[in-house]
Amino acid sequence: MLTVEMGLKELACLKVEDGIVQALAQLRRMNLARQTMSDAKSSGDPKFMEAFELSPEESEDVLFKEAWLTYFWSRAKRLGIEVETAKACLEFWISRSAHSPTSHDAVDVEQGLMELRKMGIEHRLWEASRQGS
Repeated sequence: MLTVEMGLKELACLKVEDGIVQALAQLRRMNLARQTMSDAKSSGDPKFMEAFELSPEESEDVLFKEAWLTYFWSRAKRLGIEVETAKACLEFWISRSAHSPTSHDAVDVEQGLMELRKMGIEHRLWEASRQGS
């Protein structure tokens, strides 16, 4: 167990997860840009772009990330970390799980994960769990 914790700390220090998320986000942006260029109907503003269906793998990834966000915000709410924000985000992510994911959902989950990271929620939950054990 100690080896696992040391490995996780090393990964966190090296910011491996951040690098992977950035690389995947960049790849996603390039794919989205390529599709936008090929779509003559596009208005040019991604906010108003028509949502497109995701591949089964992409849908599975979005659903996993939605579940991940729901789990983390649920834990944050339960442990009293950013309670109002956690409550609002939890309700938001629960409401999103009722439909099949689209390209807009893929963007939303990436923004949700970045928000989670910027607010330090994952770290604060980890600290709270360490204090509890």
